[in-house]
Amino acid sequence: MALEAVIFDMDGTLVDSMPYHMLSWQKFLESKGIEAGLEEIREKGHGTLFDIMPRFFGEYITREDSYRLAMEKEAIFREMYAPFMKPIEGLLQFLDELKQNGIKMALGTAADFSNTDFTLDTLQIRSYFDVIITSDIVPEGKPSPAVYNYAAKQLGINPSACIVFEDTFSGYKAGRAAEMKVAAITTMHSAEEWNGHGADLVLNNYYDVNFQTINRLFT
Repeated sequence: MALEAVIFDMDGTLVDSMPYHMLSWQKFLESKGIEAGLEEIREKGHGTLFDIMPRFFGEYITREDSYRLAMEKEAIFREMYAPFMKPIEGLLQFLDELKQNGIKMALGTAADFSNTDFTLDTLQIRSYFDVIITSDIVPEGKPSPAVYNYAAKQLGINPSACIVFEDTFSGYKAGRAAEMKVAAITTMHSAEEWNGHGADLVLNNYYDVNFQTINRLFT
């Protein structure tokens, strides 16, 4: 089995945006009279926005209210992050290398379309991706493998020929549950924290990886 596709998470994987997500959550929650420290936000802030909102606003919140609040929170995030957005070091060169070697690429993110468009269009990298999957398309959040299963299906590629790039343990579990190889990037967790989780690769940025390195994992 040879490498045929690379599937990327977005926040924390293409861009080191998670600190801005944490700060925007804090600002948003404060505006609603909810005090939450960064540790609490980190513990509750995984999955899609439909997963997260009930953890702060109660399990009986409607999807309509979750969506309205989510759009408000994400607008705060985009305003905070826009002046600082940049790709993780080496990303553009790595995307070019994969494209030159005929590797299909997909994006599988828990973000909604608005943040996905914001990121891809600001960085001008949309054209690299054959498939773009957001929470608007697959609402089931990680560690469910749903987004990665769907990405592989849309690409027309066997999951065993795919590698996922992720920054969180829940994303790692999603990739593994989809029966894909997983590369971990150390934006959210240090290399030491990744020890014992079984990632096929652990990298600090995309200068630490190339096509030959990941292709060898499949031979």
